[in-house]
Amino acid sequence: MFIPKDGTNTKTLAGIMEEIKLFFPVLRTCYSLSLRADLPTLLTDGSILCPEDSQDETRKDPYEHYRSIDNDESVMKIFEDADDFFLSHHQHLKRPLVFLHVRRDLEIPLPSYLKDMANPKDTKTMTMLSFYSFPPGGISDPENFIRFLKKIWEPFDVLGRVYVATEGVNAQMAVPSNVLENFQKCCYATPEMGNHIENGINVDPVPLTIEEFAEVGKLDGKPSPPFKTLTLKVRNKIVADGLDKTLNWESAGYDMPPIEWHQKLKEAKETRQKGTAEGEDSLPLIFDCRNGYETEVGIFEGAQPLSTENFRDSWDAFKEKLKDKPKDTPIMTYCTGGIRCVKVAAYLTQEMGFTDVSRLAGGIIAYDRTLNNMAPEEEPMFKGTNYVFDGRVGRKITDDALGSCITCSEKTNLLGNCMNVLCHRRMVQCKKCLETYCGCCSDTCRAIKANQIST
Repeated sequence: MFIPKDGTNTKTLAGIMEEIKLFFPVLRTCYSLSLRADLPTLLTDGSILCPEDSQDETRKDPYEHYRSIDNDESVMKIFEDADDFFLSHHQHLKRPLVFLHVRRDLEIPLPSYLKDMANPKDTKTMTMLSFYSFPPGGISDPENFIRFLKKIWEPFDVLGRVYVATEGVNAQMAVPSNVLENFQKCCYATPEMGNHIENGINVDPVPLTIEEFAEVGKLDGKPSPPFKTLTLKVRNKIVADGLDKTLNWESAGYDMPPIEWHQKLKEAKETRQKGTAEGEDSLPLIFDCRNGYETEVGIFEGAQPLSTENFRDSWDAFKEKLKDKPKDTPIMTYCTGGIRCVKVAAYLTQEMGFTDVSRLAGGIIAYDRTLNNMAPEEEPMFKGTNYVFDGRVGRKITDDALGSCITCSEKTNLLGNCMNVLCHRRMVQCKKCLETYCGCCSDTCRAIKANQIST
């Protein structure tokens, strides 16, 4: 097989293994392979001697003299040596040449998280989850790390969307429920995630049956699963923030547990109901750090929306809202799963100098799960629908219809995207208008969609 000389696959063990599996598809199902390599042996006439052609009958294994390739350094070394060998023997060789010997490694034990694991294809439900990590040392080679994740996640049949950047990992996924515990152990066993998965893996409290999973999302206005495949992509940042410099994500205010958050909001509500000026002055500022289309259909009681179009607009919004506030003003922030608030709290403390900043640990998703598990008798302080970044679009937490229909202004909690592919704007639209406008945001888009179908 031919391997590009300057590609990443000649520099890392994971890269060369990926190249081998692409060339030999039968090897893709092998969990672990052992790899050895050597340079060619040239005879006096310039012909190349393969190991199996050796006349040394004392050698039981013709490949025993091959060097072991078991880390990135050994990969780079064999290819560097191949370049040097080629320069010395270019009259006999057309290009640098390496002999590879690959075999299934029976000596490497199966990881503990795969032992006695159920068959994910036998699952009756799917569990939605999300997590993020900001490892202190970052991820030096996101491309290589993606290849690694594909390999270790392959046995689980997971679906989802995962972004990897030098700053960390951001994942929204669907996992067969019968292997959920195994998958979680696998993630925690991975150093770049492991202890750096902040607040643990955010698991949706209600699994979806296979039938529900197939229809809970929307694609072109039709029922579809939230995810159809597993997509892993390299990004400059796992959350695009628009900042000119990277802040210290480990110094990002107080990570407030969901139950403590719930109690603080209840106390704030009681204080507001008393209506005393002294009480009002002592209240914390509660900020919804999501975008406007998210806060329109769901929000915590007493929270202020930033009303941004994109997360990168948050910094100007905070500068405006906090321009006259003392630096010791108590500030509480929240978002969907917690990742945006890591960046917000870091910015408020490190760039704006505020000293009393808290953020909801695990975001709305963790709050919903924790309240259901630990205090189901409590009325949620979050009202409406939590916007989620998968095919479901929204997960209803209470029946409150807070959004206004884009076409008739009727109150509703239904979310979607305009069916005109040239528009595709996020929108809130009631059931009646959804049918009347054929899933579009306006008469114009409905007409364009009709023309798209007819052509």
